[in-house]
Amino acid sequence: ETMTAMGMLAAGNIYVGHFGNIAGLGAELDWGMPFTTRPYSLKGYYAYAPKKIDNASDKYADKLGMMDNAQILVFLTDWEKPFLVSTSTETFVDIKNDPSIIAVGELVTDVDTQGKYVEFECVLEYRDDRKPKYIVAVACSSLYGDYFTGGQGSVMHVDEWEFTYR
Repeated sequence: ETMTAMGMLAAGNIYVGHFGNIAGLGAELDWGMPFTTRPYSLKGYYAYAPKKIDNASDKYADKLGMMDNAQILVFLTDWEKPFLVSTSTETFVDIKNDPSIIAVGELVTDVDTQGKYVEFECVLEYRDDRKPKYIVAVACSSLYGDYFTGGQGSVMHVDEWEFTYR
């Protein structure tokens, strides 16, 4: 659930990796875990109840009043170690331009599932044929939560994730 903590908006999220520590008004997270196969997709179920964005950083002030979005993101990399995300310094993975990213699959939605679970499938789009070293999978209740932007009370539940292979 997206809520405020210590006076700052925090998106509800789950990710593959480890929580580092609190850093200023943000957090440090090690994203990724060892993974060497090349799945076709990530499938599972989610339920989402979005709220209108009522908290926004200056960078995303134009989003105020718009419906919040949930995100499910999965990607494969050949990093040498997990990526250190820092929300306080806005150190994030550049999904579009990081040359270490081998494949990406994503779902972004603002649809209220009315309390029901909906099946999803994030098909991985491969950029080349390198062998992965790490996988990152993330689900969050506010797409721009890393930037302290979202709708307080947006709730996302996820369940039964699995990788498919062809």
